[in-house]
Parts: sequence; C-alpha cells; structure tokens
Amino acid sequence: MRQTILVRDYSKLTDANLDLRAATVVTGLTGNPAFPVTTPALGEFGLLRTNYSTALANSYSGERNAIAIKNQARIELLAAMKQLAQNLESLAPGDKVKLVSSGFELGSDGENVPPLAAPSEFSITDGVNLGELRFSVRRVPNAVSYVHEYTEEQPSETSRWVSKVSSSREHVFTGLRSGIRIYGRTAAIGRKGQEAYTPVMSRVVQ
Repeated sequence: MRQTILVRDYSKLTDANLDLRAATVVTGLTGNPAFPVTTPALGEFGLLRTNYSTALANSYSGERNAIAIKNQARIELLAAMKQLAQNLESLAPGDKVKLVSSGFELGSDGENVPPLAAPSEFSITDGVNLGELRFSVRRVPNAVSYVHEYTEEQPSETSRWVSKVSSSREHVFTGLRSGIRIYGRTAAIGRKGQEAYTPVMSRVVQ
C-alpha cells in the first residue's frame, strides 16, 4: 500500500490557479491544530502568497517590469510550497486526514484521478448593465472550481487574459468598455489540478 503524500510541484498550474491553490493552503493551515508550527512559518508563506497575488494583478497591465516581478514572485511561491509540503509530510507522516486539512492536494496514494470533461453549453451574454458580460457553462462533474477568462485581442500564445477564479460555473465581468469585442473562455479545474477549457467565443460589449 502506498503512503499518502502531498503534491509538491505546482509549476504546471496557470498563474491564476497557483494563486487559488496557495490561498487554499493559507486557509487550510490557519488555526489548524494539526500543524501549529510549520516551515516556512504560516505568516511567511502567507506573505509570499500575498506578494504573488498582488504581482499577478499588476501583471495584467502587460508592462514588462510588472510581468518580471510576477514571474519572480511565482518562483519564490513555488519553492515555498514545495518546502512546506515536505515539512507537513514529516509532521503527519501518512495521516491522510491531517494532510488533506492542510489545503494541499494529495499525491499518488493508489487512488484514481476522476476524469474531467471540458465544460459544455458555454455562453457569453449581456449583463444587466452596460459594460457587463455574463459567462456561463454547464456544471462539470468532478470540477472543484472554474476559471473565467477574457482578452481584448485576437487570441494567440502571447495573449494577456484577465482571469477570475470562482467556485461558480457563472461569472459576470463588469466595467468593460462598450463597443469593444472581447474573446472569452472558461476552464473547469479538477481536484488534482487538471484543466479543461471551452472553445473561445467572442462578443461585442454593449
């Protein structure tokens, strides 16, 4: 029987999903009696996550220096997550209940990862007010969250996407510029970090 371990490497996650996972870890460890003292300390880890989250938001401007700062903050956060996961494993070796409570994902323990289908019935419709667009998909079995994204440019490998991570299959973007065409998509996220995207759809903002 394989021993329960934690996922240590989150480098394959998108920027938005890494921010979400780090936030989940901070929440899971806050006031957690199973892990009163960790390495790195919760306060230190929380600061790294906050710095990354702020840098990520600033990077949406597309300014080169802001992107560079975000990339460096990402590297530092990933290193801290790896160190923290290893520390938690040493504090609760093989204890699945305690390890799950940390907010980290479980690694291989003999369980199969449930399949994750791409979201269907994706639509972008006008919101109640001008400058609003509503993204919606059909609920995806085994999805733990959704990422709603849009860009104002023709999608390419270098496109800058504005992302909203949510537990809901629907999201309303507000404050959009009337008359512009946006390109949007939504991804379902699985409990092991799997991602499945809808095709891109476009709509002119009213």
